[in-house]
Amino acid sequence: MTGILPIKKYGTESALTDFKEYSMITPKRLAEYIGFTENEVQALCSEHQMDFDEMQSWYDGYSFSRMKHVYSPNSVMNAVQEEEIQNYWTQTETFESLKKYIEINKDGLKDAIVLMLGGQRVKVNVSTFQNDVTSFDTKDDVLTLLIHLGYLAYDQNQKEVYIPNQEVTEAFEACINGKKYMLVEQAINSAERLLDATLRGESDTVAQALEGRKGRKREET
Repeated sequence: MTGILPIKKYGTESALTDFKEYSMITPKRLAEYIGFTENEVQALCSEHQMDFDEMQSWYDGYSFSRMKHVYSPNSVMNAVQEEEIQNYWTQTETFESLKKYIEINKDGLKDAIVLMLGGQRVKVNVSTFQNDVTSFDTKDDVLTLLIHLGYLAYDQNQKEVYIPNQEVTEAFEACINGKKYMLVEQAINSAERLLDATLRGESDTVAQALEGRKGRKREET
């Protein structure tokens, strides 16, 4: 039985007690079948004279306890068939939903996405998710859904979520373009400036930036 989301939860117990479930959160021994393995992609690159390092940068990033490198199979095959490495991420209705998830901004969801666009990881609790696309009580619920949909990768050991590769990064960047997402874009730029000032040891600049953020938060509330 296959699909994107795990079986819908009803209350604290499952309606199916004798059903083994494998998902993007806990794929267990089926991890290598989620996508292409590194050896498979290396073989494809060798056969079709393609740059493996570039292929890895664009389509790798999903990692599990039993399989550390899993590649997006649809994107890899498109790149091989078209003989060009670029963004082949499927822009379906789910892609449009991604914009709505960012707009929700529950519990600092927007801030978490901005951090991940900057290369950082975010702690997530995947246990509260009800396994559907309508029941969102917390930021963690939205992040967990994005894991199942492939927009985010999950580190099971560290309980952290992150953007897996260049292709998905572009999908996130595309959804924050335009007037509706100017605030997110400004937040990314602000975070970059704050990081640069911190690395340069400019304590006054850092203090002013943090004080400015506090003032904006008070205005928003």
